[in-house]
Amino acid sequence: MATASQTKLMTAAEFLAADLGEGRFELVRGEVIEVPPPRPDHGRVVSRAGFSLESYGRSTGHGYCLTESAVGTETGPDTVRGPDLSFYSHARWPEHRVGSGLPPVPPDLTVEVLSPSNRFTAILQKVGEYVEAEVLIVWVINPRRRYVAIYRLSDDEATYVRDGEYIESLPELPGFRCAVADFFPPAPAQ
Repeated sequence: MATASQTKLMTAAEFLAADLGEGRFELVRGEVIEVPPPRPDHGRVVSRAGFSLESYGRSTGHGYCLTESAVGTETGPDTVRGPDLSFYSHARWPEHRVGSGLPPVPPDLTVEVLSPSNRFTAILQKVGEYVEAEVLIVWVINPRRRYVAIYRLSDDEATYVRDGEYIESLPELPGFRCAVADFFPPAPAQ
């Protein structure tokens, strides 16, 4: 009689300590999955958004930005995501406590930048995980359509902020103000 083999599920601690080789990985319900590497245009948008958040954090003293850093979203079995950006307020997790382990609290903000390889349903699943894990606010940046969708647990629907508009008046990021256009490289000259 044949028996089905079971994959041993990995914990968040085992995942963070593992040498998985080259590539980018996430832990999804105990199983390691490889995430496609971002393209340069994706990296440019991430860099521009990260610059805005880090500049805000430094100028106000409110917090700091991390790139592709582990965020635990589920336990038993564990899920560890690596959003493009995370922002932590000093009140929630002081910067001097940042180490190599899984952050003890969820970020104030996570940011995912859509890539051509992303399925929108997979991004929405991540958004749901972030919100359920008590991330205060989640941005999904769409470079092709040049908008930012803002998600919160308290809202039934996303708020869309489009090119030509500003992200501002966010209780989670007091004093933050940034033009959505600042996240996107200029369009090529015609």
